[in-house]
Amino acid sequence: MTRSPDLTHAELRVMKALWELDRGSVAEVRAELGRRGQELAYTTVMTLLGRLATKGAAAVDKTREPFVYAPAFRRESVLRDRLRDFVREVFDGKADSLVLNLVEDASLSRAELRAIERQIADAEKNDKGDRPDKSDKSDKSDKSDKKGGKK
Repeated sequence: MTRSPDLTHAELRVMKALWELDRGSVAEVRAELGRRGQELAYTTVMTLLGRLATKGAAAVDKTREPFVYAPAFRRESVLRDRLRDFVREVFDGKADSLVLNLVEDASLSRAELRAIERQIADAEKNDKGDRPDKSDKSDKSDKSDKKGGKK
């Protein structure tokens, strides 16, 4: 599976508008951004869509005027890749630290906590033992860090 390209914050905002529209011209994407409270100049949106096309994040149909842009990656795929990068960079690859921080921060409602519990229970029911045990991996990397090794 092809990994989604790295996107800046501004590019991600434009991608979110594109996902909402499914496809659109510069003017249509700009209007969608405006509906989201993100007013940008026409030329700024045009530049960002051009960058997304260059990166392969958006496909552009140049056979008609105005050009029509469409997402080249599914929203879920891009967000999953960004989340993995975030967990690796901020939490040293330990997803449980992310979840524990969210829970301890009290930023989650009871309903959100229950939904997470249900997702975990469903994942455990569907897990056929084919997922690697990451605790073994993190223990080894922790030991190599103590010896002066790098991750």
